[in-house]
Amino acid sequence: MRKKWLALALSMAMVVGSITGCGGSDSNKDASDSSKSNDSAKVETVADGGGKVLNIYVWNTEFKERFEKYYPDYNKDTKSIGDVKVKFVTNTNEGGVYQKKLDAALKKQDSASADDKIDMFLCEMDYVNKYTNTDMALDIKSLGLTDDDLSQMYDYTKQAATKRDGTLRAVSWQGCPGGFVYRRSIAKEVFGTDDIEKIQEQVSDWDKFAAAAETLKGKGYKMLSGFDDALRVYSNNVSQKCVNDEGVIQIDPSIEKWIDTTKEYTDKGYNNGTSLWAEEWTADMGKDSKVFGYFMPAWGINFSMAEGSGAKKNDDGSFTPGGSYGDWAVVTGPQAFNWGGSFICGANGTDNAKLVADIMKKLCCDKDIMFNISKDTSDFVNNKEAVKKISEAGATCDYLYEAAGQDTFASDFLGGQSLVKALSAAADNINCSNVSPYDQMYIESLMAKMKDYYQGKVSKEKAIDNFKSEVIKSYPDLKK
Repeated sequence: MRKKWLALALSMAMVVGSITGCGGSDSNKDASDSSKSNDSAKVETVADGGGKVLNIYVWNTEFKERFEKYYPDYNKDTKSIGDVKVKFVTNTNEGGVYQKKLDAALKKQDSASADDKIDMFLCEMDYVNKYTNTDMALDIKSLGLTDDDLSQMYDYTKQAATKRDGTLRAVSWQGCPGGFVYRRSIAKEVFGTDDIEKIQEQVSDWDKFAAAAETLKGKGYKMLSGFDDALRVYSNNVSQKCVNDEGVIQIDPSIEKWIDTTKEYTDKGYNNGTSLWAEEWTADMGKDSKVFGYFMPAWGINFSMAEGSGAKKNDDGSFTPGGSYGDWAVVTGPQAFNWGGSFICGANGTDNAKLVADIMKKLCCDKDIMFNISKDTSDFVNNKEAVKKISEAGATCDYLYEAAGQDTFASDFLGGQSLVKALSAAADNINCSNVSPYDQMYIESLMAKMKDYYQGKVSKEKAIDNFKSEVIKSYPDLKK
């Protein structure tokens, strides 16, 4: 089961997930303003080429499943939209295979036959900026989408996909705000309550979080599982890009704070010394674990933690409760953060521009479709109106499920708490204006090399130097 879950986790759209790049909430306004293009500006619309095959590049089945179920014009029997065949080209994310294959295909776009041209391709948050800062991804406005179409998207998703010239070049049906997920039973034992508001008071800033960790230690518990658990919170609140305009790798004060805090937590026994995605890290989600909580986005709660809890996963994707399943709740925690998310890009050179635009509009802008996606899958969708409707329904649910007599939007895993409602507050306070093309390698190298420092094998300075050297292996033009 552990291997099965790990394979799923590693293939997901958010495997490491854009955990640098985002900035603090203080700059939300300026950053969001820069991500908006002006409808009054004349944008030349991409001509439709009348292609007969719609080629969509992906790394797993997530978007394919969403598309086949929720795009209203798709014919499942013929695998087509009208007379246009839909073809998904799938390459694994592992080892960077997906990006390598995509890059090679995009380079051949001009010479490719009509049936082989890329029409759409998906990107993860951690490398979307690599493509949206080029002309490989079309300006969304050139496809015909308007400010009105985009008005209900969370600003941070637009920030991440905006080119330096201010043009938006990708859209997402997902928002991936995160929170602090804690064990209810441990909270009751240590703090005398599992009440969401009272636990949030215990972890509402980093000083309180550390104090709670000390209290938990006194009762024989760990605050976190591993070294990497808080990284996505700190790194989503940076004030600068991970590489400056001169190509120098930077350590933001928020990243430095994560390094120092993790060392402190390790030395004081506040964490269990595991690494992200390791079997030991997953095991700490189980019933007999002494770990209090995890920082997780919606997808992490719904998939990673549900299976890691020890619950049985059924063939339809649902879970039969077991282990720690149902013994969890989620609060905002010390800071708002985002972890992951998948983006749709229209490929420059597509001969199916009208279809690409229509898919974007329906799957990323239509509030009713996005409401249904969230209702069916518990995905946190990138539409404020749909999230509001889900949140309100999660509280009352009478007008939707009166006959059922129950709150359909409540999460069994979270002991009846509404997941979307719980995370919606964080979504309004996320900023992703500091994403860069280097984020994925930056964060992967940071996690790998700082571990030696936490374990006392090298000095902090040496670990940082090793981390920078690792990044430069992939990007030789960068400097320390």
